[in-house]
Amino acid sequence: MPFWFWNDKIDEAELVRQIDDFHKKGIDGLVIHPRMGFDVDGGYLGEEYFRLIGVCLEAMKKRRMLLVLYDEGMYPSGSAHGMVAGSNPLYAARCLYARPTGSYTLADGEEAEMRMALHFTDDGLLDDVITDTDKVPASYQWYDFILGFTGGTIRGLSPEEEDGAPCAPLAADLLNPEATERFTNITHDAYFRHFGADFGSTIIGFFTDEPSLAGRCAKMHGKISWTYDFHEAFGEAGGDPLMLASLLFPAKDKRVAKDAQYVYQTALRRRLAKSYYGTLSEWCLKHGVALMGHPASSHDIGLCRTFDVPGQDLVWRMVEPGTELTSPDSVLAKCSADTARHKGVSRNSCECFGVCGSADNPWDFTCADMLWYIHFLMARGVNLLFPHAFYYSLRTPLQSNERPPDVGPGNIWWSEYRTIANYCKRLCWLNYTNTNNPDFAVLTAEDNIPVSSVRYLYENGWSFNYLTMDELNDIAHIHDGKLRIDRYTYDTLLVDSRLRLDAETVTTIGRFVTEGGKMVRASDFSDYVKKHGKKTSYFDHQTAALRFVHLTKSGYPFFLLINEGDDEIDGNLVTNIAGAAHRFDAFTGKTTPVCAAMHPDGFAYPVHIGPREAVILGMDTDALPKLGDTPTFAPIEIVALGENRHSFAYTPAADRRCTLRFAEIHDRVDVTVNGKPAGVLLWKPWEMDITDLLTEGENTVSWQITGSMANTYGKPMAVGVSGVTVEIADKQ
Repeated sequence: MPFWFWNDKIDEAELVRQIDDFHKKGIDGLVIHPRMGFDVDGGYLGEEYFRLIGVCLEAMKKRRMLLVLYDEGMYPSGSAHGMVAGSNPLYAARCLYARPTGSYTLADGEEAEMRMALHFTDDGLLDDVITDTDKVPASYQWYDFILGFTGGTIRGLSPEEEDGAPCAPLAADLLNPEATERFTNITHDAYFRHFGADFGSTIIGFFTDEPSLAGRCAKMHGKISWTYDFHEAFGEAGGDPLMLASLLFPAKDKRVAKDAQYVYQTALRRRLAKSYYGTLSEWCLKHGVALMGHPASSHDIGLCRTFDVPGQDLVWRMVEPGTELTSPDSVLAKCSADTARHKGVSRNSCECFGVCGSADNPWDFTCADMLWYIHFLMARGVNLLFPHAFYYSLRTPLQSNERPPDVGPGNIWWSEYRTIANYCKRLCWLNYTNTNNPDFAVLTAEDNIPVSSVRYLYENGWSFNYLTMDELNDIAHIHDGKLRIDRYTYDTLLVDSRLRLDAETVTTIGRFVTEGGKMVRASDFSDYVKKHGKKTSYFDHQTAALRFVHLTKSGYPFFLLINEGDDEIDGNLVTNIAGAAHRFDAFTGKTTPVCAAMHPDGFAYPVHIGPREAVILGMDTDALPKLGDTPTFAPIEIVALGENRHSFAYTPAADRRCTLRFAEIHDRVDVTVNGKPAGVLLWKPWEMDITDLLTEGENTVSWQITGSMANTYGKPMAVGVSGVTVEIADKQ
């Protein structure tokens, strides 16, 4: 369900034309996203805007497409394009700061929340706080703690409303439930008034996008996000006056400062979950739609639970090839997937591809790059994609330079997008309503997910699910030395030694261990796994780049093997599961049988995985394995093409196959064989079977090359091909 950027003067006929085009390309749903350049009479949420939404709704209903409503005029969400703060200035994003008593003048809307006497060392470090006005030594100084405004904004819909611009819309106070209520009044209620009859059918949800507490461009030096009565939430989380003051002043005791941050972040997360996400979730539940989208941080796994469809955000090359196991943001896909698993919901999502071009050339984003990201997400369990984005217009630099690239109609792969869309659907189907047969549970905080300690698990084909402390304490059932959550059972809990455990979690882990469960605490889980881990299914030539995923879907086992590297991988899937194996081609939907050899651990199935390729094997456990050698083809002739040679002689024969290969392509090649279209190459492996297009005698091959859209909207890129060969092979 791609974001559809409304980023220009909107025309009714053009909307319908694009929807029809999307549908023909295999798109089953859209997220309508007002974006920079948006131009509709009456503006965002005006009557003309709703009329045009209605036009789209009717066009989509005719094509049985689904609609998700983006809840903001640009982003981040929660401010209704500044209308929340516009309706009441006190609803703007708030902060807390301190000033010496009697040294300041309050600005409009500010108020002194509390007063404390602070003591500082000779080095200027805070070491004590007194709140009792009757017992204050002369060496202490009174400070007022003032509830002010962050001045933060959101990105607006015109260049005059861009980050840092004077007219940028004010961000709302997301910690204030009244402000969020006003947000739903302005936005959600308005949509429901116009289209309520389609809620729960064509309109399936609202997308809320990385809500920001302070807003963008906020000047927060010496300030912290705060709101009315938040001191009570801070106290309930374990905070005291000294901790509060240490959030604003350097503290002598580093432990106090660390504890203060922990308590403060806990209070923020709890409050935000209730005041913002909870308010939206309740509204969506009442109106028959789902809350979708994602929180602000990749590690916000606790906040993910507030979504009906837990989601995350893969943009800005936060993860890229080579960093998929080391980037702090590499947890984001499992964050949403594992949340959904433990919540017992079937869907989880990821906004993806936004600004994933090269750092100095944002339009330098190939279809092969996009495929790598798709595989990254699928290996970790994502089953709903929100591609960022399809652009309504690329008419001027205002559109083409705003968070590119266009991954839809404005790119070189658009004519082949139905193939891409169907490929994604089949992979998402595989990850839908399944279990991933985890070997371990890995404990996380609500906003701190282990990265380095699980690297060995990924690199060696072990399956695990992240489990939050709140899930462990609140919804996990402990019985007979096992943790049970929904469909998942764990007998081993891996705990990163750097993770801070609260008292309740320590108690729960103690009960789990007492009843026979295993808890391993380490900064690297490899030693324990090497000694005690047991596999019933594995890949016998596991490499660091291979992601091995064992799934069970509808009672049948599937194996998803994804090569995140650039080298070929050959080996055998070894399993004790008896069944007839088939290799499933997610591009075509076709299956081919795979023969088995007997193995001490069961059966071995040969598998070749090309660079950045995904391989799916399914097991029909109602049938017996087919023993023997899987048919292979051996080359009998290889012909080099290119330069002045584009033809070769061929003699058709039974069990003969002819493959056209390119060593490298920049970035798209359309192939013609004997004057007939043979297909398009957009990603590795750069090859296609052309057997059925060949005739007896001389055959001609030609190709047309299309370069990256960076050549149109960015910096010039290489265009061309190399190493063109035809391989003629016979079945062995």
